[in-house]
Amino acid sequence: MSVPSLFSSVQLACPMCLSGASGKSLMAANSAIGLMLVVLFAVLASFLSFIIYLVRRSRRFADEVPGEESRAS
Repeated sequence: MSVPSLFSSVQLACPMCLSGASGKSLMAANSAIGLMLVVLFAVLASFLSFIIYLVRRSRRFADEVPGEESRAS
């Protein structure tokens, strides 16, 4: 694809958007998009909570073992 074809007046769309579907098929497509967004945010939230857990755990263990950070390897 060349750059001028990207900016032409004819826009490519998926068959669902191109046909202007309505009714049950439109509701199903919107529900599928919503479900994918929920799953995406759930996975991102789980990664974030795991990172927060690791940070808190490392701080707790650093406080329990005094003098560890002053030791040179």
